[in-house]
Amino acid sequence: MCAIISGMIIPRIILEEFGSEVNGLVNSLLQFLTYISLIEGGITGVVSANLYKPIVSGNYQKMSSILVTARRFFVRIGMIYIGYSIVIGIIYPLAMGMRMGYVFALTLILSLTTLLQYLFSLTYQILLNSDKKGYIVNSVQILVYVLSVLLVYISVKVYPSIHFVKLISGLLFALQPLILGIYVRRNYPLDWKAPSDDSLIKERWNGAAINLAAFIHGSVDVTVLTIFADLKTVSVYTVYALVTTGIKRMIGALTAGLNPIIGLAYAKGDTQELNKKMDLYEFITIVIVCFSFSMAGLLITPFVMLYTNGIHDASYSQPLFGYILVLSEALYLIKLPHLNFAYTANKFREITGAAYIESILNIVLSVILVRTFGLTGIAVGTAIAMFYRMVYHVYFTGKEIKGREPWIFYRKLLIYVTASLISMGLCLQLFPMGALDFWQWIIHAVGYSIVFATLFFIVGGLFFKDEMRFLANYIGKRKE
Repeated sequence: MCAIISGMIIPRIILEEFGSEVNGLVNSLLQFLTYISLIEGGITGVVSANLYKPIVSGNYQKMSSILVTARRFFVRIGMIYIGYSIVIGIIYPLAMGMRMGYVFALTLILSLTTLLQYLFSLTYQILLNSDKKGYIVNSVQILVYVLSVLLVYISVKVYPSIHFVKLISGLLFALQPLILGIYVRRNYPLDWKAPSDDSLIKERWNGAAINLAAFIHGSVDVTVLTIFADLKTVSVYTVYALVTTGIKRMIGALTAGLNPIIGLAYAKGDTQELNKKMDLYEFITIVIVCFSFSMAGLLITPFVMLYTNGIHDASYSQPLFGYILVLSEALYLIKLPHLNFAYTANKFREITGAAYIESILNIVLSVILVRTFGLTGIAVGTAIAMFYRMVYHVYFTGKEIKGREPWIFYRKLLIYVTASLISMGLCLQLFPMGALDFWQWIIHAVGYSIVFATLFFIVGGLFFKDEMRFLANYIGKRKE
C-alpha cells in the first residue's frame, strides 16, 4: 500500500514542479533502464525454488552455496548495468535531440536504485521471502517509501532540481541492503565463501519466455510512445497507469494466498478436488477483477483530471484511452488462475509459445496502431494481445485437467461482465458523471461501490452459492 501511495504522491510533485515533459522523460528513461532485467531470465524464481528444502532441513551449507551463486550473478548484472546505463545516457539524448549533459546525469541518477538492488539487496530479499519472512522486507520498504516521500517534498522546496530530487530518493535505497544485511547476519549462520552452484544459472532460462511476456506487457507501451509520440504523451500514459498499477498490486495481494491451494490440489492428483479449487479461484479472481476494473473504468478519467489539476501542458482528458487501458489490464489479470495453474504444474515449456506470440502481438499491434490512434491505439494493441493469452490459457487448462471444459470459465466471466455492464449503467443513471471536485469524486466512488457490491452479491447468491461461502471464509481468514 505504501508503494501505491508513494507512486501517487511523487509523480504529482514532479508534475507540479517540473511539468509533463520532465515527468515523461523520467518515466521513459526508467523504462529503458529496466530492459537490463531481461538478462536475469528466471534466476529469482529458480533461487527461491532451490532454497525451500535447505531452509526446511536447516542445511545452511547448501543455503550458502545457493546464495553465493545468486550474489555473484547479481553482482555481474550490476557491473553490466553500469555500462548499460552509460550507453543509454549517451544514445537517448542523441536519438531524442536533447541536451547530453542533462539527460546523461539524470540517467545515471535514475539507475542508482536498481544498481543498489543488484549489488547489495536482492540476495537478502530472496532469502527472507523464501523463508516466509517477507514481512521484514516489506517493513524496510515501507520505511524507505515514507522517507522518500518526505525527502522529495522537502528537496523540491529547498533545491528544485529533478536531478537532486531523484538523487535523494535513490540514495535512500541504500538503507534497504544495510538493514536486511544486519538481520541476515544475525539470524543465518551463512558461509559467504562457500563454493557456488553454477547449475542454478543454467536453470534460469526455463521460465524466460514467461518473464519476457510479463516484461513486455509492462514496458512496451512507454517504449513505443517514446519512439513514435512525445514525452508529454508518455506522461499522460504513466499517470493513467498509476491507477491500473495500483489496482494490480492490490489484486495481487488479495489473491496471493490462492496459489498454494491449487498447488496442493494438483500435487495430490485428485482431479475432483482440483476442479473444485479451480472453480473457487476463477470465481474470486473474476469477481475482484470485474468489480475493481469496472469501477476504475468509470472513475479513472475524473481521478486523473483531479490528480493533474493545475497541469495544463498536456491533454490529460483521455476517457476512451482510460476505458481501453482498464480493459487491457483486466484481461491481463483475469487469466491468473490458469496462468498460475500452468506454473504449479511446471508446464513452462508447454506455454512458452503462447508467451512469445503474446509478446509479438503486443509489440507489432502497438507500433501499427499508435501511428493512427495514439494512446488509444497503444491500449487496443495491448488489449488484443491480452485477450489472446487469456483464451489460450483457458484452453490449456482444459487440456491438462480432466473435466475442465472452457465454458466453465466463460460462463462465470459472461455472468459477471453482464453484471458489470448493468451496474455501470445504473451508476451513470443514479450518479451522473461531470466535472467533480475531490469530495464529489469520493461520493461517486462510494455510491458506485454500493451499486456494484449489491448487484454482484445478488448474482453470486443466484448462480454461485458454494463459491460465495468459500469467498466469505477466505476473507474472514485474511482478517484474522
